[in-house]
Amino acid sequence: MVLLLETAAVLEARARRCADPAQVPVLLRRAEHRRHEAGRLRQELAARGAALAPEQIERDTATVARRGQFMAASPAGSGSRS
Repeated sequence: MVLLLETAAVLEARARRCADPAQVPVLLRRAEHRRHEAGRLRQELAARGAALAPEQIERDTATVARRGQFMAASPAGSGSRS
């Protein structure tokens, strides 16, 4: 579900950067489709008692966006010894 929402966000970002005006509505339609699928999946999971709360989805998505900040090794972890 989170992957569908992240993909929708990426498609919208592509639509904003797109130089071809014919592709913009296609990308936006694909993004909306991903959001619709995520909502449908959430309803199915909720019916089974296994759905993520909307706040948890937002938190998890924000975590992925921040992950790049933590990927570089610290000076102590880079393998160089003094």
